Amino acid sequence: MTNYRLDDELAQALGRLPPDFLNMPNPPANDVQALRDRINYQYTEMGRLSPPVPDGVSREDVSLPVGDGVTLEARWYTKDDARPGSAVVYSHGGGQVAGTLDHYDRRMRVYVAETSVPILSVGYRVAPEGKGQQLSEDVFAGVMWLINEADSLGVDTTRIAVMGDSGGGGLAATAAVLARDRGIPIAQQILVYPMLDDRVTVSSAALAPFLAWTAGMNETAWNARADGPASETTSPARLNDARGLAAAYIEVGDLDLLRNESLAYAQKLAAADVPLELHVHPGTPHAYEWLDESAAVTRRALADRYRVLRSL
Repeated sequence: MTNYRLDDELAQALGRLPPDFLNMPNPPANDVQALRDRINYQYTEMGRLSPPVPDGVSREDVSLPVGDGVTLEARWYTKDDARPGSAVVYSHGGGQVAGTLDHYDRRMRVYVAETSVPILSVGYRVAPEGKGQQLSEDVFAGVMWLINEADSLGVDTTRIAVMGDSGGGGLAATAAVLARDRGIPIAQQILVYPMLDDRVTVSSAALAPFLAWTAGMNETAWNARADGPASETTSPARLNDARGLAAAYIEVGDLDLLRNESLAYAQKLAAADVPLELHVHPGTPHAYEWLDESAAVTRRALADRYRVLRSL
């Protein structure tokens, strides 16, 4: 018998999703397209549960040059008439193989509406089109774009944070490592149930029934990204020396495959005297805030994220 239990309000939200969502078979091992299709379908269906898009937030589509001659799409979100000086580079979720700027458009607008902090949402190259450190470099390019455009945007270069969830959370962590190694100051790394370790975790039998993101999906995603040996700038859990990294906010649910690697990474940061705020939310699976933004546990988590963003 297990003591794990899905939050009651989130369980009710699952009941509002179509049967196809709940009964989808797991994609075959290393079938990246099947995994991508599944994730993108889930984002679309969960997005239908979301409240309306908030007013008062503007979006500018921008071109983001990266070091290998490629230009990426990015979106700059600002709250009308608000110029706080701080800014965030956001890398969307999707297990590093899926997710789009469109899927995250509403979520970016909510963060900006609630905090007044502008966000650059980066359309990084997902795997397998993007490989190895390329994904990390794409997100880091967002940091450099903000620095280069700081004067025109009204951004204080000492108040730039990196943020992401799921696969994007891992990329935000690697962008923070790249920034440290290249002498670029980062004010905060905000990691929401981040995907940190290519050495794929196998869940316990007790946890397995609750997993929205399984070990098989995780392995497929990491294999799709692989480009030679993994390193700390592709898989942040391999970091040997965390000293000098930006202060971290890490959040994960106790019904998430990525829980243990999030805790291990938090321990590594704490041991290196990196300022740390850590939350493990009970009864919450991967990507739980997409299910019900009005659930009590979601409201608590979002309030913490908004507080950290405002602190910038």
